Amino acid sequence: MSDIIQTFGKEIGRLAPKRPAASRRLLHTGLSAFRLKLRFLPDRRLPASRRYSAVCLNRAVCRTLKQPERAALVSILLPCELLAAMDVVPMCAELFAAFLNGCKAENAFADAAESAGIAETYCSYHKILLGSAYLGVMPRPAMIVNTSLLCDANNLSFRALASHYGLPQFYVDVPPTQSEEDLRYVADEFRELGRFLEEQLHRPLDEERLRGAMLRSKRTVELLRACLLEKKSHSLPGDLTSEMYEVYLAHNALGSPESERYAEMLLRDLKNAPPAKGLRFLWLHTMPLWQTPVRTLFDLREDCQVVSCDMCTESLTDVDPERPYESMARRLLCSPWNGGGARVKAALALAKELRVDGVVCFCHWGCKQTMGLSALFKEALEREGFPTLILNGDGCDRRNASDGQTATRLSAFLEMIGGKRHA
Repeated sequence: MSDIIQTFGKEIGRLAPKRPAASRRLLHTGLSAFRLKLRFLPDRRLPASRRYSAVCLNRAVCRTLKQPERAALVSILLPCELLAAMDVVPMCAELFAAFLNGCKAENAFADAAESAGIAETYCSYHKILLGSAYLGVMPRPAMIVNTSLLCDANNLSFRALASHYGLPQFYVDVPPTQSEEDLRYVADEFRELGRFLEEQLHRPLDEERLRGAMLRSKRTVELLRACLLEKKSHSLPGDLTSEMYEVYLAHNALGSPESERYAEMLLRDLKNAPPAKGLRFLWLHTMPLWQTPVRTLFDLREDCQVVSCDMCTESLTDVDPERPYESMARRLLCSPWNGGGARVKAALALAKELRVDGVVCFCHWGCKQTMGLSALFKEALEREGFPTLILNGDGCDRRNASDGQTATRLSAFLEMIGGKRHA
C-alpha cells in the first residue's frame, strides 16, 4: 500500500505545475476510491467510532474538491454553525494540507510556495496550502472566513489567498481579554458574519436552522465531555490519525449531524472498552502522523497509548442554543489557546483529569506559539509530577524531521517512564 501511495503522490505532484485540473481530478478520484476501502474494508482493530471518523473526514475533503463553489475556506478554530445553517461546507485549511501529506504529495506544493517567496520556516500546513493554491490544484472556494486565533500564519495566509483568488474574506478578530464587553464585540462579529453570508449567497439566514445547529453542538460538546470522563478509566484502541480527525469533528464540524453521531459512537465505544492499562500519555499540539516511529510506538498499542490530544478538548465550552452568537463568541474568547498562560494551565488540568503518566509537547515546524511555550509547558507539568518530552518535528512536511532522531527520543522517553512506573 505504501508504494501505491508513493506513486500516487508523485503523479499528483508531477501533474500540478502544468495540468492542475488533472492533478485535482486525480486527487479526488484517489480519495474517493480510498473511502470505499474505509467503508467496506476498514481496519477492524479500530473501534466503530474511529472508523466512522475516517469516512467523515475523507468525505469532507472530497466535497470541497468536487463542489468548491459551496465551500468556505476556514481556519481550524472557527465556529462553523452559521456555515452549516447556510449549507456552506467548511474547507479546513489545515485538513486540506494534511490530506496532501497523507497522499505523500506535499513536496511539490511546499516547493511551489517557497518559489513564490514564502519563507522556508513558515508553518508547513499553511505553506503547502498556499502552494496548492498557487499551482491551481486547490479549487477556488466561494469565500474565506477565518479568525485571529491560533497562529501568525492565520493572519497572513488567508489574506494572501483572498488576494490570489479575488475572494470576499470575513475576519473574526478575537481580543486577548475576556470581559463582557469583549464577548459582545465578538458576538456582534458573528452577527455581521451572518449578514456577510446572506449577501454572498443571496438568501436569508434561517434562524431556526441556526438554532438546530447550535442544539447539535450543545449535545456534541456534552457527549465529548462525557467521553473525557470515560477516558480516565478505560483504554480504547486507537491511532494518532483518529485523534487528529477528532480535532476537525470537535471544531469546524460542530453543529453537523456527523459530529454528533461520532461523539455518540465514541462514548459508546469507551463505555464498552476494557479498563485502562499500560502507559498513558497526553499529546500537546498537532501530530506527525506520517512518521513510522510515532505510529509504531503509539498506534493500536495496549501497553502504550495517547489518551487524548489537547486540540480535541480546546472547543468544549458551554453552548446556549438560545444565544447562538454569544455561544460562538465564547468558544473563541474563552479558548485556552487565546493566550499562552491559559493554554499551559489547560494542559496541566487535562493531564490531571486523564491521569496520564507523561506528556509529549510537539513543536511543529514554524509554530512559534508552541515553540515559545514549550519550556513553560515542561516546567509547569513536571512540577506537578508529569514527565514531559519536548519533541521537535513537522506535522505535515517530511523534509523537516528525522525518523531516527524521533525514534531515539521517543523510545528513551517511554523507557524512562516505564521504568519509573515499574519502580
